[in-house]
Amino acid sequence: MIRGGTERKIMRRKANSIQKNMFYAFAAGLAVVITIFITVYIMQTYALMKDEVTSSMMQLSGNIGERLDDELQRNSLLSENIVFSRDVRRIFFTELPESLDAVTTYRLSNQFNQLMYSITGPKLPFYQMNILDLSGHRVTFGQEYNYTELTRQQMDSIPWLEKAVERDGKLHIVATHESELNSYPAQVISLCRGFAQLIGGKVSGVVEIQVSFDTIDTIVKSTAYIGDKDNEKKMVLVLDKEGNLVYPERLEDGMLEYYGSAVNKLEENGIKNMRSKNPVTKDNEFIFEAVSGFSEWRVMLIMPESILMEPIRRLILQILFLGLLLLMGSAVFSMYMSRIYTIPINKLYHSVQSLTLENLGTGHQVQINSGVNELEQLNDVFNMMTIRLQESLEETVAAKNMEIHSRMLALQAQMNPHFLYNTLTVISIMADNEEKENVRWACRNLSDMLSYISSESLKPVRLEEEWRHTCNYIDIIKMRYMDDIVFESVMPEAMFSLQIPKLVIQPLVENAVKYATNKMPVWNISVEAWEEEGKWFVSVKDNGTGFPEETLRELKEKIRNIEVLGNIPQLALDGMGLLNIYLRMRFFYKNDLTFHIENLPEEGAEVIIGGLLRPGTENGAGGKV
Repeated sequence: MIRGGTERKIMRRKANSIQKNMFYAFAAGLAVVITIFITVYIMQTYALMKDEVTSSMMQLSGNIGERLDDELQRNSLLSENIVFSRDVRRIFFTELPESLDAVTTYRLSNQFNQLMYSITGPKLPFYQMNILDLSGHRVTFGQEYNYTELTRQQMDSIPWLEKAVERDGKLHIVATHESELNSYPAQVISLCRGFAQLIGGKVSGVVEIQVSFDTIDTIVKSTAYIGDKDNEKKMVLVLDKEGNLVYPERLEDGMLEYYGSAVNKLEENGIKNMRSKNPVTKDNEFIFEAVSGFSEWRVMLIMPESILMEPIRRLILQILFLGLLLLMGSAVFSMYMSRIYTIPINKLYHSVQSLTLENLGTGHQVQINSGVNELEQLNDVFNMMTIRLQESLEETVAAKNMEIHSRMLALQAQMNPHFLYNTLTVISIMADNEEKENVRWACRNLSDMLSYISSESLKPVRLEEEWRHTCNYIDIIKMRYMDDIVFESVMPEAMFSLQIPKLVIQPLVENAVKYATNKMPVWNISVEAWEEEGKWFVSVKDNGTGFPEETLRELKEKIRNIEVLGNIPQLALDGMGLLNIYLRMRFFYKNDLTFHIENLPEEGAEVIIGGLLRPGTENGAGGKV
């Protein structure tokens, strides 16, 4: 018995020894193969990714140059149209200088401005235009509109004038500088072109079209920086063909000289990119250059080496990590991988397979107890993922519920019985009095209003449409209450193109009528709109009894719950409701909305709503209108 047990022990030891030898041989062979493969792969991938990054940066530099050229070419073509216009030359060179009185000058200036608008269109593509002759007569168009005469000293202070005249009608582009001719100096790029009173004659005037630096800044940022997490590390530099700085507005001391020398090196070596050490920042950086075809500007995209090569380094680390995993996998395979790993992997598999919307989050926590750190970490990450997925799902559902809830309330509130009652009552009274024209008028108004409110309520509308709908409602209310109610409004036509949520003003007016008529007439209701600091506002006031304190407190509490907790209350079907208006404004503007409600000190109440001006809706007028 002892002998047999000893034999089994010896056999077991021999078996273990053979297994170890096979494991070492197999692992060593795999390690050599994997190491060679990874080394070759890293070298090839590094070269490919470096070429791709270089190509991408070069293309980005070229795209910036093309977009800048497009802007300059558009204004260059505009200057050609102006200098070749016979009417422009006639008014500028002949009629304006010969005008003898202010009335004639004013008339000719207006005629000239109309002519310029016919050439440029209503939306000016430039910042400011100055047209001047060599005698000092000047016409401004854009930020300023006037006709003046410059002194000889003022003419001599214009640095680009002589060069523009010398080029005899060819375009002369002046790099970023502070405008000498504007009343309010600004950083601009000037496109100057000399022209004569007669085609082919000697140059006797110059047209300067100014492109604001902000336009250049917008083009560069929208092309180079969108979606880039390393914006603060990336730098775009634009130099004109003489080496003058176009973009950015200014550089640190020594930087312009350094990049100017870099341009010379690129040109001398016939290359478009280079690696260099910045003497100011002491950082290694890559410089990519593209020369625009029209302006011959040099667009330089500068990236620190640490940022540019980060994706390549990250990929190399990932490949190395993958190689390490492969080596570990070969070891695990030779050491009963199935026994050690199959059970916990199966647990994870069944956990993933059984994952449903009902058991997301804490209801689906699985413990595999594998004893393997990596698998335990993977399991922890999976459990955390289910929790985050549950939270994300709840947020998505809450947002969708808010949208659906607001949509349903808007649709329900469109057929407000109170509104229909007022309208039909007025029509009934007029019909009894045989006021046929007024009945027809009221029916048309009602038809227009029902048509407006029955369309898709979540799409934004022009302020003009919303105000027209509100005016229809006001007309019907005035027909009912006659002289007992007075409406005042300040609604600038310049804001009519503004896009706002639908049905947000008329319900406020209806609410004001509701609370104003709780007291003896006369009832005063005012509606005022204005723009201020990039936002639009609409205020509705009344001289009624104001909101009951309990109602006001409950409304503010509900708004606070929505903002803090995201809870959407169940709203009663009572017109659109102030809370309904708040919800739709919040859905449209998110955290940029304005919604203010208060009782006024003397009497009545005021509700102010507002939001950010959408692109293309700002009328350029600041402050309260």
